[in-house]
Amino acid sequence: MLLVKKSVFTLIFFLFIYVSPTLADTLNQERKFNIYAKLPLVPKILIMEIQTLLNVENENFEYEFIIKSKNIVEFINQIDGKGKVSGFINDLYRPTNYAYRYIRKKKEKYVEINYDMNKVIKLINEPEFDKSKLSPIDDDMLINTIDPSSFFLNLLDFDKTDACKNKFKIFDGKRRYDVVFNKLIKNKENDLIECEAEQIRLGGYKTDEKVNDVFAASDYIKVIYKDDELNNFIGYEAKNGSIKIIINENL
Repeated sequence: MLLVKKSVFTLIFFLFIYVSPTLADTLNQERKFNIYAKLPLVPKILIMEIQTLLNVENENFEYEFIIKSKNIVEFINQIDGKGKVSGFINDLYRPTNYAYRYIRKKKEKYVEINYDMNKVIKLINEPEFDKSKLSPIDDDMLINTIDPSSFFLNLLDFDKTDACKNKFKIFDGKRRYDVVFNKLIKNKENDLIECEAEQIRLGGYKTDEKVNDVFAASDYIKVIYKDDELNNFIGYEAKNGSIKIIINENL
């Protein structure tokens, strides 16, 4: 079976909240989300629960998250962690600081990215990884990038997908990739909008790596919204090989 590696977890926990800050100058909101994994011909399995706290004040935002592993399965690495992202809001949610500390395979890991004027000005990975084994990332490739959490926060606002046409430049501290939305499908039977996207790997990957990480190299990405005046977020799916990840809110 395929193993879901680090980036699933560096990215997966960020798809958990949508709030439009235009509705209020100040907002404090707690929510919980469930993360499921599914293999063909078997029911989906709850693998994580996420507790979040989002604060929005004027044009600034920050949120904290706590990740707790649930059922242990052989094709998913168990992980527990805490993180925080802060930034500002203009056309998109844009980070100024992203920090995440977690334990995977009984080893503690940490990543931090600081930004200034759409540039990465500080990067910490503990422990450090061997860049010589990865495809290169130059400074120009990091301009106008956002961290995975800010990407998903934008994703949860249908308007920020530009009606399923936007392109997001993402850097998770190791890997650099684009997510390009290219299709809007209206499901009239269920009153849903489905936004489909492709993922383009650009740097930070092993040259001989057979990437089976659902988020580092997805076969497809689909985000589902309600087709009404609010276009609220309904769900998220990503698939690589035989593994599908599904994210739903725990209401």
